[in-house]
Amino acid sequence: MKSQIKKIAITACFAVMSGLTMAQVRPLNNPPVPPAGGPGEMPPPPPGRHQRGPERSLVLKTLTTLNGKVVAYQTNDRYTYNSFTLQNGSQVITVRFPEQLGKRLMSAAGQGETVTVKGFTDNGPDGTIAFQMVSLTAGANQIVDTPPAAPIVPATAEAGIFSGSISEFKRDQGGAIRGINLDSKVQVDLPPPAVEQLRPMLKTGDKVKVTGFKDTPLSGVAMAAGAPTIVHPQTIEVNGQTYLLR
Repeated sequence: MKSQIKKIAITACFAVMSGLTMAQVRPLNNPPVPPAGGPGEMPPPPPGRHQRGPERSLVLKTLTTLNGKVVAYQTNDRYTYNSFTLQNGSQVITVRFPEQLGKRLMSAAGQGETVTVKGFTDNGPDGTIAFQMVSLTAGANQIVDTPPAAPIVPATAEAGIFSGSISEFKRDQGGAIRGINLDSKVQVDLPPPAVEQLRPMLKTGDKVKVTGFKDTPLSGVAMAAGAPTIVHPQTIEVNGQTYLLR
């Protein structure tokens, strides 16, 4: 009798252990949804919380106001008007403005016009210190510096052909060659690597033929009278040999 009771107890014990084992390995019918993102990534914040973007550095400019008369407008090395001199009391100050405002400024504030200019002092691209215009008031006209609209680029454009003899080399303020000027009123801009390779082959009086695209100024830009056609070349032919510029 005792032996039979012992067997029953052992059988019941095995049944309980088997049930526990199956309960531990049985898969769940509704497993929890894993957090968004891959391993090691932070889950997104709960709804309603503000998500901050990347931090941006902000440079504050102190604006000042100048009053005076426009003395004369000036162009840069691309024959585009981008500054004027202002007679401010006993001082003559160079005021720079975005190129796309040239036509409006020259129309509203001609030579001798009294103006009020708001802006800040800054280093120009050539390293000189100048007053950068933010807004200008001339009589009832107020012109404010706003970003230019994106230029409309044609879907297809054919390269033009330009030829002439080299009248001089175009140099920057440091004396480095940046292109060639032709006697046909064409200026060919050349990137530094092209200048380095072509310089031994080019000399004043040489005839060249260039294929490339004209430099198209943004709307509102004022160009100097008699400004040459500025070309960004694709090919250049010198002494019967054609070179591809890329």
